[in-house]
Amino acid sequence: MTVASTVAMAAATALSLPNPWWAAMAVWMVGQPSRGLLLERSVAQLLGSVLGAAAGVALVLPWPGIPAVPVLGLAVWIAICCGIANVMRHQRAYGAALCGLTSAVVVSLTLGTHIDPVGFAAARAMDNVIGIGSALLAAISLGPPSPGPTVASRARTVTSHALALIAEALAGPGRRSLAREREFLLSLASLEASAEDAAAGSIMSRRKLKELHALFAFLLDLVVVARAIRSREGPAHAPGHADMAILREAFDRSAGVLDAGGDLDVQTILAVSRRLEQADPVLSPVLDEMRTLLLRASAGYGQVMAAASQPAPRWSTPHPDFAALRLAVLRGALAVSLTGLAWLSIGWDPLRYLVLGTCIFTVLFSAVDEPVPVVRQVLVGGLGASAAAFLWRVAVLPEVANGWLSLALAVPLVFGASLLQARQGTAFVGLAFNMLFAVLARPVDTIPSAPIGLAGTEAMLLCGIATSYAFYRWLLPMDTQRRRKHLRASIRREIAAISVRAATPWAGRHLARLRYLVFSLAVRSRGQVPEVEDALAALSLGHALFRLGEMGSIAALPGTGRIIRETLRLTASPMDDPLRAGEMLLRHAAQASPTEGTGDPSAAAQASRIRWLLELAAGDLNGHPSIFASPQAGGGRTPLGR
Repeated sequence: MTVASTVAMAAATALSLPNPWWAAMAVWMVGQPSRGLLLERSVAQLLGSVLGAAAGVALVLPWPGIPAVPVLGLAVWIAICCGIANVMRHQRAYGAALCGLTSAVVVSLTLGTHIDPVGFAAARAMDNVIGIGSALLAAISLGPPSPGPTVASRARTVTSHALALIAEALAGPGRRSLAREREFLLSLASLEASAEDAAAGSIMSRRKLKELHALFAFLLDLVVVARAIRSREGPAHAPGHADMAILREAFDRSAGVLDAGGDLDVQTILAVSRRLEQADPVLSPVLDEMRTLLLRASAGYGQVMAAASQPAPRWSTPHPDFAALRLAVLRGALAVSLTGLAWLSIGWDPLRYLVLGTCIFTVLFSAVDEPVPVVRQVLVGGLGASAAAFLWRVAVLPEVANGWLSLALAVPLVFGASLLQARQGTAFVGLAFNMLFAVLARPVDTIPSAPIGLAGTEAMLLCGIATSYAFYRWLLPMDTQRRRKHLRASIRREIAAISVRAATPWAGRHLARLRYLVFSLAVRSRGQVPEVEDALAALSLGHALFRLGEMGSIAALPGTGRIIRETLRLTASPMDDPLRAGEMLLRHAAQASPTEGTGDPSAAAQASRIRWLLELAAGDLNGHPSIFASPQAGGGRTPLGR
């Protein structure tokens, strides 16, 4: 980063661009990730910067004598960018944040001045091009290639883990099985979160990414089957107990073959499961479900490993956290409006830097779950940069009087801050120091600065960072705990939607959203056991309701059809008392007797499957009531209240 940023600032200076330090700031913003990720992040930064520059010009140019309109428009635009960045993921969120940042730079630094906003915006775009080019050149010359396993390697690893998890479930219930489920869900969530970064920069890997995500969905469904098998398993003297051990060995053997680099073969597993079903018919529903999902997972694995394949089905549907989205939009609008109002009311010129600092750090961290520690690091780095920049402008530049020599003398400071940025614990301290030192010290600008004016500018930039911190910390706070609360509410809504839209194509879409939310909750659980187990129970309940809805559309027996309709009606809205709902489902399960009066084997099998699904859903509700309880239930009616 030191090489890239120094080259960028030198190139922008040689081209006589105004404010050439912005080229170096583009380098620090894009950072130095792996080459593929750097390429995609550079594209996102370039597109976001160009769109943001155009938006800034559109806000300033039409109203040269009415500053209130551009400031109000900037507040609205920053709010929109905050909302989009909060909803988006990966490089798309980064591009949205850069869009808001660039528009803030154009508006705050040209409004009320003689600077041409069009020329200023064009110079910022050119600075970004130079900075991105320097970062790419340094990465290609000095950086390592993209790290991490290939998509195929990830698919092999996660599939092997899933088979081992099923084998563990077949070994019998216990804490070890629960621990393996949690570990698998967390590892699956970690793989999902890192898969996009690993595929960055490769068109082929991007194409395979959808197939990998579809495989993730199939394997996540197998976690639900593992829970179901454990809930359905009989005692050691059950008729099929010996075949259960053989089935477990088949899963273990298949997992071992995959670990050794072999192919996935599920035919032995399928054959043993059919033999077990004949020996112990009570296991028929869960084994049939297992075979269905295992075949889907096998097909998905083959699709990932194939050189070319058909488009994969969508594994999940991203579901915005609407509560966090509203907070992000409101935070951006209020923070910029308040600082903009102060600037317009007081009229002191350094207050434009208050607006600039507030805009930059409000929009930049709008997608972060824990923005407070990050902004705190920025504030620490900003304080150090302000002190160093003040000394540079007041003490160093008057003695040097040469921009190129000043740039050379600044390299050790840039290198020290880049070392901080390269470490995870101090990344934003280094980023803030480099960026603010560049814009305040202006190493290649030898024009003298008035100490009082420089101090005012620095104070306002720091106040802008402090304003962002105050909004994130106290005024409109956001943290992982609040995010988890919002996700749990979204999970309840998706479960209700599965019941409302049962037996329609929309039910599958809501189940896909539920998978996405379960992943998101697991990622943010920080290893907390209750959070992960609640997420698994929610997905299990969603699956049970989805299958009940499918069976309700083809139910041959009037009694079972009625039971399914009553069950779906009971879960069609967030529940006040999940324990009571679980008791009702157990009563429904008792009514859905496999021997329900017709003597028809297919009807008996259908009734047995319905009974199993009802018992599974009841177990999820009774075992994890906290995630299903509606927060609107008052008076201690929820299990938590009692």
